Amino acid sequence: MTDLTLAPRADALLARMEAWSARSLARSLAVKAAVTVAGPLVVLTGVAMLVLPGPGLVVIALGLALLAVEYPWARHALALLGRALARAKQATLPAGASGPLRLLGVAAIAGVLVAGFLATTAVTALLGSLALL
Repeated sequence: MTDLTLAPRADALLARMEAWSARSLARSLAVKAAVTVAGPLVVLTGVAMLVLPGPGLVVIALGLALLAVEYPWARHALALLGRALARAKQATLPAGASGPLRLLGVAAIAGVLVAGFLATTAVTALLGSLALL
C-alpha cells in the first residue's frame, strides 16, 4: 500500500478529536462505540441514496470521515477518495487551460449532474409505481 495522507486541515481536525477523546477512558470508549455504530449506518444510508433520492456520495464520504476518527483503514479510504476527487477536478477543470476548455469541463460536469438526477428520478418513479401495484 502506498502512503496516502489526508489534507492538512482534515488531519489536524482528526488529531484534535483524538486528543479530546483520549482525555478519559469513559470518553474514549463512548466515542469508539458511537463511531463504530454510527459510521457504518451513515455509509449504508449513503449507499441506499445512490438509488434513492438524496446525496449518496456525500453521505458515504461523511460516513468514512466519521469512521476515520477511530480507524486507520477509513483514513486511508478517505485519502484515496480525496485524491480521486482532486484528479477528477484537474481533468475537468485544468488550471492552465484556455477559456473554451474550462467551459467544456463545466458543461461536462453539468451533464453528469443532470444525467444522475434523471437516472435517480427514473429509478424513484419506477420503484414508486411498483409499490403501488
